[in-house]
Amino acid sequence: MIQIHVDNSSETPIYVQIADQISGAINRGSLPPGYQLPTVRQFAIDSGISQGTIKHAYDALEQTKLIKKARGSGTFVNIPKQTRGEGAKAQAMDAIDALLNRMDELAFSHQDTRIFLDLKLREREQTVRFVSVAAVDCCPEALNAMSEQIRGLPHTDISRFLLEDLIKSPVPFDPAADLVVTTPTHYADLAGKMAPGCDPVRLVMTVAVNTAVDLAAIAPDARVGIACASRRFAQLILNACDKFCKLKHPILKTYFNEGDSLARMVKKCDRLILPSNYSLFTSPEEDLILKSCQESHRPINYLYNIERGSLLYLEEQINRIYQANQNKI
Repeated sequence: MIQIHVDNSSETPIYVQIADQISGAINRGSLPPGYQLPTVRQFAIDSGISQGTIKHAYDALEQTKLIKKARGSGTFVNIPKQTRGEGAKAQAMDAIDALLNRMDELAFSHQDTRIFLDLKLREREQTVRFVSVAAVDCCPEALNAMSEQIRGLPHTDISRFLLEDLIKSPVPFDPAADLVVTTPTHYADLAGKMAPGCDPVRLVMTVAVNTAVDLAAIAPDARVGIACASRRFAQLILNACDKFCKLKHPILKTYFNEGDSLARMVKKCDRLILPSNYSLFTSPEEDLILKSCQESHRPINYLYNIERGSLLYLEEQINRIYQANQNKI
């Protein structure tokens, strides 16, 4: 069994946390080449994490060639290229030796050589053009959740825009981006601010399965409070509570940076629901209040994610643009 520790309060998507930990175990040698990983289903049963999240992590690891799926056999830690044959490695070392010898002949010091190599490597890195994505949403919490998931995709630079700011602007929205993404709810408004023929990509956002389970587990007689940065995100949480909770008491709401309203609400409730990224929006005083009631109020981190099908479609579009960019270099 692979030991995975997931931090639900982290801004890093859970599938990225899983992929990072498996990657680290492979690089450390804890999972040797040829090691058979558990099936997605078995991994989900053992860890309590959804099968979709595990599969997304496996897919990400397969893209980096750290693991390999063999049809009908299972999923295995890949054999690193250097262990398949030392020919390429030996040739690389020979080429480096030849370069260093030539630099010695030209009377450059080793420090100068390091500087020149670093400069050339930086030049090479700058020629790799990443795919720029502009994310647009109506509230900062949802925008941050969307952006952080997109940031986890390979070859991606992300910029973010609040829809209200774009709507108020007298000029059309024309970002220097390869892709513009938003939700189906905001598609029409955003498309109306863009040039004809410039269509945003629609991404479906949904409450995470783990969050839905946590909401359903709230006791009916609990006094629940919601604290977030915007009224629109508070409404998203309320809609989820209506769907998954069976509460006897009305849900309380408050918003960050509104005086002592958070402190007053905390005294009136015994459970809290917070955006997963709440510390980005709180004042230092509010952050202390929320940290002090972790045990007493057992806050639920409301994880709002891009639906898997939308994320896979976006990843395909990014890969397509990335490959086209590289062919132009």
